[in-house]
Amino acid sequence: MPRTRPPVSQSLHDVARRFVGHDPTLGIERLGAGLINATYRVDSAQGSFVLQRINEAVFPAPEHIMSNLSRLHAMATARQELGVRLPTPRPAADGAAFVRACDGGIWRMMEYVSPSRTLSEVQNPVQASEIGRALGRFHRLGSHLDPVDMQVALPGLHHTPGYRAELDQTLAMTVHQVSAPGADARVTDALAFIETRTALVRVLEDAVRAGLTTTRVIHGDPKLDNLLFDQANDRVLCLIDLDTVQPGLLHHDIGDCLRSCCNRAGEATDGGIAIQFDLDVCRGILAAYGAETRGLLTTAEMDLIYPCIRLIPFELGIRFLTDHLRGNRYFRVTAAGDNLGKALGQFALVADIERKAKSIEAIVARCFPCERTTERSNGASSQGNRDAQPAI
Repeated sequence: MPRTRPPVSQSLHDVARRFVGHDPTLGIERLGAGLINATYRVDSAQGSFVLQRINEAVFPAPEHIMSNLSRLHAMATARQELGVRLPTPRPAADGAAFVRACDGGIWRMMEYVSPSRTLSEVQNPVQASEIGRALGRFHRLGSHLDPVDMQVALPGLHHTPGYRAELDQTLAMTVHQVSAPGADARVTDALAFIETRTALVRVLEDAVRAGLTTTRVIHGDPKLDNLLFDQANDRVLCLIDLDTVQPGLLHHDIGDCLRSCCNRAGEATDGGIAIQFDLDVCRGILAAYGAETRGLLTTAEMDLIYPCIRLIPFELGIRFLTDHLRGNRYFRVTAAGDNLGKALGQFALVADIERKAKSIEAIVARCFPCERTTERSNGASSQGNRDAQPAI
């Protein structure tokens, strides 16, 4: 029996027609499971496209997103030898980069990359290598762009101290709810987990202040869901969901990619012991990433890779917990306790990363050997960089 799909509103068809024109064969269906934007596949006589409503509650200036995409596409075209493929934006019929619907919603259309597929988990070493290679090439492309020329599409992205401040503000407003008799003990456990890792919150901000790393152009959300693989093999075709391309730290992308790809349980909602950080996947990703980015990272930045692997799931756990306490305003949920469960899942991942710290640091050392040797031969003090690294 064929699966039935929810009906698509007439207004959604009207929005699509503003990009592809009148088409009696127009078909629209929900695409993906994104937590922020509403995304649809549009099939028309002109081809297949991705239609997406930009969540204006999250992205205050959609024009910044489109400006960044324009610069990124121009550089990818100019530097084709880097091998970075990007979904091509489709302008509206009037030439605009996006359209505003009658309800005020802002929509944009992109190329639907086909044939392609996404993965729910990394299944073999080839896929892990392809992920690292794709992220490395993306960062190599971004290194040819001046971050000063890029817009901030999502203010506060990966600013962990800001997320912690939001949690503290939320706790001040919900203190009676959290501490009341019969309150969920899991919230108390999560807060205790955060409190014992206070020094981790500022690790990257302190590194920037100390001159150990610098701002570059990043993807902002290179999780496994945002990698398209070839339908016929394990080759990565491209990174998608480019709304968060903006100035940031390469460590934000490295940490988020590994957080997503090395946790086979995904963003589980039970925080159980089954959540583990997969060292083999980590090794495959970092080996390929290191090969693609030779010379891009300094020794001090390599020393920050383990801290960022630990930091990003910690940061996401804080965000999930905050949203749970606020009543699930940011991330979409299907049940009331989903965000709390996801927070506990991220904290379980952090705990496993901490247990495997020496193994992860050894992987990093093996995946970036050339730069360390070169910097030492040029008189750079690797020990001095380690001494300057903030304590975690």
